[in-house]
Amino acid sequence: MPAPNAESFKRAWPRCFVIFLGIVEVIATIVLILTELGNVAANFWTTNVFAGGWCGLIMIVHFFGLFVAGCCAPGPPAAFRATVISVIAIVACGALIGFDAYFLAQPTACILTSSCASNAVVPIALANSFRTSFFTAFNSLSAFSSYTESQTKYLFRAIQISVGCLCFVLCIIYLIIYYVVKSKAARDVVPSGPDPTPRAPQPGYNYNQPQRAPQPPPGHVQLNPNRRY
Repeated sequence: MPAPNAESFKRAWPRCFVIFLGIVEVIATIVLILTELGNVAANFWTTNVFAGGWCGLIMIVHFFGLFVAGCCAPGPPAAFRATVISVIAIVACGALIGFDAYFLAQPTACILTSSCASNAVVPIALANSFRTSFFTAFNSLSAFSSYTESQTKYLFRAIQISVGCLCFVLCIIYLIIYYVVKSKAARDVVPSGPDPTPRAPQPGYNYNQPQRAPQPPPGHVQLNPNRRY
């Protein structure tokens, strides 16, 4: 069965563009994690499933997959591994977008516990202390001096869902690149089995055979000119 030619795949593989996708993705991942920290600091319990954290970790793994496929070991195996991670990252980004869209529509949603008002005293004290310190620093910025808790969480959620959509699109772009390059490389294949049998000669094919001497007609004996009779 024919297999894609690795050399053809490498020649068609856009290494620089894949590295560019990875650079954009790592910047987006940093924003995802920072917005999740801001959301947790604004209120630990409401509208929180830590989606920016676990989705950010998956995107970091995806970045390393793109970096290996584009820089360290460009070729079909590394590109396929990055493709598998891309599928996982698409699922993670889709979940993050879904959670953030729900939390934007329901700003008081509580998923971590049955009731965000009935939690242990010590976690509440720690969360409130962290929240107070965060808002002291956040409101000290002139652009956010009047932001309330709900406005702050809305801001971080809006940024996070936008970046999540960007990461989703980046993964889709990589999948398109992989399958396009794979299709091009499949046109130049190497046989994986024994050598195929030669094809039958085509009509009119010139074999460059030496011309034979003309044959005498039936019943006529051809004389040898070099022989004395």
